[in-house]
Amino acid sequence: MSRRAAAWLAEPVPGKRFGLKGPRAADTLRAAGLAVPDRPNTWAPLRAAESADSPDIVSRLGASEFFIEERAPASGIGALEELLGEGRAGAYPILREDFGLVLGGAAADAALAEVCNVNFRALELGARPVAMTLMIGVAVVVLPHESGNGRTYRIWCDPSYGAYLWTELEDIVTRIPTGRPQ
Repeated sequence: MSRRAAAWLAEPVPGKRFGLKGPRAADTLRAAGLAVPDRPNTWAPLRAAESADSPDIVSRLGASEFFIEERAPASGIGALEELLGEGRAGAYPILREDFGLVLGGAAADAALAEVCNVNFRALELGARPVAMTLMIGVAVVVLPHESGNGRTYRIWCDPSYGAYLWTELEDIVTRIPTGRPQ
């Protein structure tokens, strides 16, 4: 008989976050050698040659808005900053100081069901979806992902709500029963 593991929370791989928006934002990403997801509410590895398991990502949040997260030394973000420093018209940096966390475990979907009305389990992970929604009244960006560790959810929010979101999710994760047959 299979047993269900508890859900868990973790801090993401430390890195730098960067936002880019404007009618030439996609062109600027390409000029910096970075991937450009082809449609809104999807993500791609930061560089096309990288594995989908890479924690370095480019998320397309809208037609002309992007969110990038990259581990140190953040050479891709550095290339973007250099291009923007040259006065590249039509692409504008957006300050991103998001609080980030990772939710995982077999019971992660049960935890999400308590705080959000999006059915993340129903999303097709092969399409690399990104959802912008509310969790416990907090605006979040959620990136569901399947890896060797199973399904995980990378979640970002405004840093002023980070401790609140973490505490609430941690409370839910500790209350989810474990050890029950699936």
